[in-house]
Amino acid sequence: MVRMLHIVGSMSPSGIGNFIMNVYRNIDRRKVQFDFIVHEHREVSFDEEIKSMGGRLFYVTRKAVSPAKNFIEILQVVKKGRYTIVFRHTDIATVALDLLAAKLGGAKVRIAHSHSTSTPNVRMHKLFRPMLNALCTRRFACSKQAGKWLYGDKPYEVIMNAIRLDDFAYDERVRMQVRRKEGLEGSLVVGHIGNLLPVKNHLFMLDIMAQLVKLHPDCKMLFVGDGVMRRQIEEKSKSLGLQERVILMGVRTDTAALLQAMDVFLFPSKYEGLPIAMVEAQCSGLPNLVSDVITEDVSVTPLVDRMSLGDCAEEWARRILDLAREKRMAPDYGLFTAKGFDIRQMVKCYEDLV
Repeated sequence: MVRMLHIVGSMSPSGIGNFIMNVYRNIDRRKVQFDFIVHEHREVSFDEEIKSMGGRLFYVTRKAVSPAKNFIEILQVVKKGRYTIVFRHTDIATVALDLLAAKLGGAKVRIAHSHSTSTPNVRMHKLFRPMLNALCTRRFACSKQAGKWLYGDKPYEVIMNAIRLDDFAYDERVRMQVRRKEGLEGSLVVGHIGNLLPVKNHLFMLDIMAQLVKLHPDCKMLFVGDGVMRRQIEEKSKSLGLQERVILMGVRTDTAALLQAMDVFLFPSKYEGLPIAMVEAQCSGLPNLVSDVITEDVSVTPLVDRMSLGDCAEEWARRILDLAREKRMAPDYGLFTAKGFDIRQMVKCYEDLV
């Protein structure tokens, strides 16, 4: 059995965390085990599940606190654990320092995995990109755009954010149960799953909701996730008189069931790598209304409708109404397999590294 080490910011239920756990839950753990170096220990995380599956967690000093301690601690974990395969999941090339620590610790295989297409600190990203490319033995990306963003003109492999397709199959019974439990019966339900961060554009979603209420009074919006934007979202919801219609659900582990309860999935991000939540929403037969900056790689089915962020909130609201009128139907799961979104394909990619 081989232990692979994953270096992450946190292992909370978010894009990267969900991606890694999807692989971990489905991989043959008699052959491959996952361990984790974690920079941020959040109260809501996958820690207990990781431990129950035999994984180990190492918490290191954040770079913002002490870059030197962070570097030394990563090196020591790699060296002491004799890890030969190390992954660094990221959206910025400054993690080259982590891969250098892994190399000095003895890791022969060092894989960067790009999960986004931008970062607030573009200058530092470009500065560290050559170093990152020199230290990688393989380069992974969740989409073509994400690969070009992290590695520039260097070659990389697109590794799709795969899921267990059956987990998200539409079920009318589950839909009714969740809508009853969450007080959504009779309402037009618009949903979003993602961390409450500026890039996700929640404040614009509230503007859309304010317009949607004028067109369809009985509607509600679900925000599944948590983050630094929570207070701003609460304040703007109140100022728009939407506090009874916008439901902040926090971090949830039952997102497959929540997708069943929605009528339209809204995703007007300013940039993304490859949003796995959109793949899950399509798998459940849910219409997706998304910004046109999101990679085409995620458009698995005809359920994805794109709009410009330059379009006004009223136009977005009217499109939501149009999509909500369409009959919900189960998609062809062969489309997901053909595009590499079946978790069985993803697992094989990891097992072949051994």
